[in-house]
Amino acid sequence: MNLARHIPRIPLAIAPLALVAGLAISAAASPQAPRTRTQAPPARRVDPKKEARKAPPLSMVPSWTITLPGLPSAAAGVDAANAYIPLRSSELVAVALSDGKVAWSVPIADVVAPPETGEGLVFIAHAQEMEALDASTGAPRWRAPVDAPISAPLFSQGGWLLAVTDRGDATMFRASSGDVLWKQPLGAAVRVRPAAADDHVYFALEDGRVAALALETGKAIWEAKLPAGGTTLHALDDRIFVGDGDKFFYCLSADRGKTKWRWRTGGAVVGVTAVDVDRVYFVSLDNVLRALNRSNGNQAWKALLPHRPTAGPFIMAHLLIVPGMSAEVPAFRVLDGSAAGTAKLPGEPAAPPSFLPAPDDAHRRLLVLTGDGQAQLLVPGAPPLPSKPIPGLPAFTLPPEIKEGDQISTGAL
Repeated sequence: MNLARHIPRIPLAIAPLALVAGLAISAAASPQAPRTRTQAPPARRVDPKKEARKAPPLSMVPSWTITLPGLPSAAAGVDAANAYIPLRSSELVAVALSDGKVAWSVPIADVVAPPETGEGLVFIAHAQEMEALDASTGAPRWRAPVDAPISAPLFSQGGWLLAVTDRGDATMFRASSGDVLWKQPLGAAVRVRPAAADDHVYFALEDGRVAALALETGKAIWEAKLPAGGTTLHALDDRIFVGDGDKFFYCLSADRGKTKWRWRTGGAVVGVTAVDVDRVYFVSLDNVLRALNRSNGNQAWKALLPHRPTAGPFIMAHLLIVPGMSAEVPAFRVLDGSAAGTAKLPGEPAAPPSFLPAPDDAHRRLLVLTGDGQAQLLVPGAPPLPSKPIPGLPAFTLPPEIKEGDQISTGAL
């Protein structure tokens, strides 16, 4: 049945009046007529690329500078309170990060690696012995022998302390007491600091192998063979980044060690690797800083360095800082690799500078040890203000500095 034929038609002139009446009746029947609300503006979304593009040039200023009682022999170990600096005069000096004052100094010899810290202790690697000192006083806490010379920087994390020797043995100690938890032969020497992620610890061996062991037991998990010995190592939960002596940068899967991708460089990869959400950054001895997509290895950009790198890159406030054998440390923007200023050091570094941890990357500090025996702590400073001429106004210059003995002409005033 066609119901439309049985519905009476409302004349066009009456229809608007009926509509208005209907709305009025509906409003009266409601307990309260709805109020018109002004919709709040949507919250501003932060575009990380725009924030990175707006990153100001690097600005770091000295917090303090001191002259050490001797020349440094290795990079410093640091914790929240102090920097622990080995000297050529067979001393270990603790310098307070707050003001640069010497907290304590103890005689110590035969140091073969930078000090490591953890559990309120400072760990010292001797040729064939481990030693732990109290971090607040320098008092000895424990000593433990190893059966061959220690060949790589120590690794400490979560109450564990790991040492590797040039014979190829990895020994895990309980950091608080020096008790041996496990020992595992690796079959080749290790020169690169081990790395840990999740429940695995990883080693880059001189014979080209990358080995994964269980962190708690030392049980072998997997091995991967690369063409040459590893030069740098960085571990994430799902992937491992390895710089290799064959001038390639590798990405391996963390579960089996399978090569996910690789990238050719013009020189050996050195220093640490920096990683953010999208990219991985590294430097090599062809004096190039590279940014690769961490998922597929595609190159995002590269930047030429003004000097040979010795460490880094380190991420700080959307900038990458790359130390080298120079009294100036250049910075580059993470977005595109463009130059972003430099940090001036008190002299040529005696060891790679230490970037100290902070609650966020924007407030990291830089500890520098120079070859002439100075230590300096650099902290973030106010970014330099660019000078822009005002259209229509003349450019003024300051008069030359007046020195004692100069003749000053008063002229006609």
